[in-house]
Amino acid sequence: MRRQERRVKLKQSVDAVSRGGMDLSASGSDQSWAVIAATRILLDIVEGRNPARASLAAKRAAEFFETSLKHNPSKYPIQCAKGCAFCCHVSVTATAPEIFLVAHTLREQYKDNVETILARVRAADERTRGLTSMERAKQKIPCALLQDNMCTVYAARPAACRGFASTSRNACERGFNGEDVQVETPAVWTSLRSAHKQALWAALAASKLPSALYEFHHGLRIALETPNAELRWLKGEDIFANVAREFLGDAAASAQNQKIIDTLIAGALGKEFP
Repeated sequence: MRRQERRVKLKQSVDAVSRGGMDLSASGSDQSWAVIAATRILLDIVEGRNPARASLAAKRAAEFFETSLKHNPSKYPIQCAKGCAFCCHVSVTATAPEIFLVAHTLREQYKDNVETILARVRAADERTRGLTSMERAKQKIPCALLQDNMCTVYAARPAACRGFASTSRNACERGFNGEDVQVETPAVWTSLRSAHKQALWAALAASKLPSALYEFHHGLRIALETPNAELRWLKGEDIFANVAREFLGDAAASAQNQKIIDTLIAGALGKEFP
């Protein structure tokens, strides 16, 4: 594909994604261009001048997922419902922009009660710091933002929470109670969750910003405790230096993921694919 053709395709894809998200019934090529378009949209936000542009990028990435999900309904009924919170007792990791979005939402929604929220986050961080995912699940430690079995920042929840869905509430409950179960998530959700994450990772990488996945409670605690945390991070300060990070254990998977990110960046910048 020539340079001019790539530019035209990118513009068309950005327009389509802005209107209806990603179409999983489209060809593989068009699906790839949809993620490239999402990367371009997020990159424009991240490279803007808004001091809250990291939060805004995370919000726009979530909108990309939700819009796409709306236009790609699952063939299998989802049994996740308000008040069902079995999955809110497991380890969660999130990118810095997602953590900043949650922190921003808490300050907006609970401006008169931020210290109480922060105390809960600190307590959860102290209880979970250093625990493995299995250890935390066995202890059934709830997310600090869970109240009456409902997420208090539902609209701003990270991709790890947003992209998880179950076709069986019973399986989730059994797993919560210690049974070895397989929780089934429809392919629609897993495909869109991957697209969502990859677009945000690529936009951050293209902007020379960290795309690491941080342990959520510790990261949120720092974001809430650190003055001007988001702006300082955008300027290059590693405010999450001491926070545990999630790594891909498989070298082949890591290499494949990097190849995808490089391709998304090249497409978003109008360059030839690697």
